[in-house]
Amino acid sequence: MFPTMVAGEGDPNRRPGTAGADQGAPGELRAAYWLAVVAAVLMLVTGMVLLSVGFPEGAAEEARAAFMRNMRVAAFGNIALAIGLAVSAPLVSARVRGARAWASVCIAGAIFLNVAAFFMRVTSWASFAVVIVLTLSLFFMFRPAVNAYHDRLGPWRS
Repeated sequence: MFPTMVAGEGDPNRRPGTAGADQGAPGELRAAYWLAVVAAVLMLVTGMVLLSVGFPEGAAEEARAAFMRNMRVAAFGNIALAIGLAVSAPLVSARVRGARAWASVCIAGAIFLNVAAFFMRVTSWASFAVVIVLTLSLFFMFRPAVNAYHDRLGPWRS
């Protein structure tokens, strides 16, 4: 009657139909993939825009070197992490061993980078759109239905 840490096939608190092996990939896995693709595109656009923007007008000249260095780190970091996420996201649905771990590392690095760049005033509020999309992608990537999908299809491909 009450949810427990141990759930079986006859658990009345689970949705019916989640235990069948004939089902395709769960919707959460597709949502995680498309959110990761959207985040990678946003990160690439953010990185390219940061590389094309120069030092802000009216800012103190003493801060030019530090600002430009921080902006380049944010730009190249976003581009590199977007490429890593774009490579690892399709591998998650293909059930390649370690793909969720690599995608999680890329997502964690991108979240840290975008939040740090925002608080250092290198990027604008667009960084939070990237953070929100990445967080949702990570959330859907580790849902119970996705875990069950990976578990019930046998050994992982390597």
